[in-house]
Amino acid sequence: MLHILGIRHHGPGSARSVCNAMAQIKPDCILIEGPPDANALIEQLHHADFRPPVALLLNTPAQKEVRSQAVFYPFAEFSPEWQALQYAVQQQVAVEFMDLPLQHSFALQQQWQAEIQQGLDAQQNEGDDCTEDDEEIEPDVAENALPNVFAIRHDPIQLLAQQAGYQDSERFWEHLVEQQPHAGQMFVAINDAMAALRNYITEQTEQFPVEQDTATRIEQYREAYMRKIIRQAEKQGYENIVVICGAWHAPVLNDLKATRKDDTELLKGLPKTKIESAWIAWTHGRLSRDSGYGAGVQAVGWYAHLWKHYQQAVDGQVDAEKISIDWLSQFAHALRQAGQDASSAQIIDAVQLIQSLLQLRGRCIPDLEDLFEVIQTVLNHGLEIPQPVLNKLLQDEKLGQVPEALIELPIQKDFLQQVKHFRLKLEAPHREITLDLRNAFDLEKSQFLHCVTLLGVAWADLAGTGSGQGSFKEVWQLSWQPESSLYLNEMSLWGNSIELASQNYVEHQLRQSDDVAQVARWIEHILLSGLDQSLDVALTKLDELSTQHQDPSVILATLKPLITALRYGSVRQLSTVHLQQVVEHLAIRLMLSLPSYCLQLNAESAQQFAQQLQSLYELLGQLQQDELLQLWQETLQKLLQQEQMQGYLHGYCVRLARQQQVLDIPQTQAYLSRALSVGQTADYSAAWFEGFLTHQALLLIHEPSLWMIVHQWVAGLEESQFIELLPILARTAASFSPAEAQQLVQKVAQKQVEHVAQTTALDVARAQAVLDEIYAYLQPVAVES
Repeated sequence: MLHILGIRHHGPGSARSVCNAMAQIKPDCILIEGPPDANALIEQLHHADFRPPVALLLNTPAQKEVRSQAVFYPFAEFSPEWQALQYAVQQQVAVEFMDLPLQHSFALQQQWQAEIQQGLDAQQNEGDDCTEDDEEIEPDVAENALPNVFAIRHDPIQLLAQQAGYQDSERFWEHLVEQQPHAGQMFVAINDAMAALRNYITEQTEQFPVEQDTATRIEQYREAYMRKIIRQAEKQGYENIVVICGAWHAPVLNDLKATRKDDTELLKGLPKTKIESAWIAWTHGRLSRDSGYGAGVQAVGWYAHLWKHYQQAVDGQVDAEKISIDWLSQFAHALRQAGQDASSAQIIDAVQLIQSLLQLRGRCIPDLEDLFEVIQTVLNHGLEIPQPVLNKLLQDEKLGQVPEALIELPIQKDFLQQVKHFRLKLEAPHREITLDLRNAFDLEKSQFLHCVTLLGVAWADLAGTGSGQGSFKEVWQLSWQPESSLYLNEMSLWGNSIELASQNYVEHQLRQSDDVAQVARWIEHILLSGLDQSLDVALTKLDELSTQHQDPSVILATLKPLITALRYGSVRQLSTVHLQQVVEHLAIRLMLSLPSYCLQLNAESAQQFAQQLQSLYELLGQLQQDELLQLWQETLQKLLQQEQMQGYLHGYCVRLARQQQVLDIPQTQAYLSRALSVGQTADYSAAWFEGFLTHQALLLIHEPSLWMIVHQWVAGLEESQFIELLPILARTAASFSPAEAQQLVQKVAQKQVEHVAQTTALDVARAQAVLDEIYAYLQPVAVES
């Protein structure tokens, strides 16, 4: 006899009903919606060290440069499928999965994607052949009906919920199934309801035919294969077969004879691809609807809470009051941890209120909406429930466990051994650790974490380097993600250990790279990970690429990570002699190329490169090498002689030279006087003025000679020139601090101008007009600052 149990994946009520049904039916064969590719792994569930949540990982074999196709099939303790598997293992009942094998599903997806791409390529080659008549076609009536059909396909329970007076399909299903113990009758009712929904969709699509989408085509293959597996079970002589599948599929699995021919034809000649499978640990957080794996559980913590009480039920009678008490107590405890008050008296009042609400609403067990109303009213004094507290309870984050004996890949074994050696834990909640790199054990731990990160495993995230300015501390955030097992599987191509895989992987990336800045970043990763064996390969590649790049901006971007890596040397006990030589070579090449390069820059590029000159000086300062600093000063002197370069950049170079004591005040005054002289264009002088004085108000405040030169230049501008250059002057003044701006305003207002010998008479009236204009523009800057 065939018993089809339509369930909701990961539903505690569905799991409870399945357990009750199997206790009554006592099946000799159980067929479960799942990948037949993993049938061989079911036998491993006899191992006592399994702790849900766990998942089946099925993927195509890892290949270099190609991301594997992968699917996860998660199981929580309250999943009906998990309870059915446990029943089969304990009762020694034949059990297997019956969905469309992924060896076909993956191959079909690859085939369809290739067809779509071919169609796009053909369309691109042919061009857009749409005619005006095509564009003027009025929308068909079907467009109004199809959205309703697609909505039902996406959430078939929604239509039933609306008919029952519910606005939310989740709450409807909770009340109907997840909070009720059922065996046979409810599964029959679910099958009938789903059959009605499917008939409705069939009628709509027949009335308004549309092209099938990929999901619909895959569904047809899946259901045909399910029926094929059921027929095989019957042919093998099983007489009491239980089928556990999603409720949507249940109605179409009964009629096995009428569909035999069509199913055989549909499944004939399906493409195949190779599949690998394994059990991996999973997390409750990945069961949520937003996780991307289609588990569809909005509140994992609540479902786990219900399942715990379902298991404690005596003679099938669930203690509804205990469900409320325990949940409210957990919430009160979470509130106290968050620093809010929640007394025992409030919990008692809340329990009494929830029981009254249940009586008024004609239900026995509360749902989340009931509990949220009571929590907000009683425990949280009518205020909104704190989201962090709520999320913590609803997620109930925890990581499952798979027996170590079942781990087969050497790289996975090496990873777990090192996790154990370094006393780390694979936990789902975020955990922060601080490492002191002066300690040998912490240094090795840091290198291991950097290797894991380099391989792309989503576990360790470097959050900072401590509160101090030294580089001897690292702060890591650890949170194990289930998909990391897939990345480890893929990285087994590169080696049998974390260190060897990291070394081979990074060397492969280096050989493939043609970006000198990226190679420099790989070098930094190599040093952080302690992969000294790969350093020679990286430096050779860097030297090869750097000779091909003449752009100082590229070389500067390359120097930054290299110099940062050199700073790790003393703390990380690295031998960086070769790296030091490469850095010196790049720095020398960079400085020698600067004079000719700067002559080629336009105004926009010059402003950007000016900041890079400052960065170069700071990087050279970190190296603390007198020879390089001396070469920098000589290079700066050459840049000062290039007066043909763009005005902003030349003014910035004079500013750097003054800051670094390469120029004294008389020399600076000479450059300023030349840049603002009548022989220069007003645009050049204004750009030079901005490059020299941005953030440098103290030069004008404390150096009267410089102030006088600026004063004479501004006073000598014609009215039209002054108005045209006013935005630049105002932008420069806006970079001054409030205190500096105020001093300059007072200096203008009090006309504190030191007199110098002049060859022409001063036009006092004209000078006064200029000073009044400057005051009018500087005063708002000071006030706003």
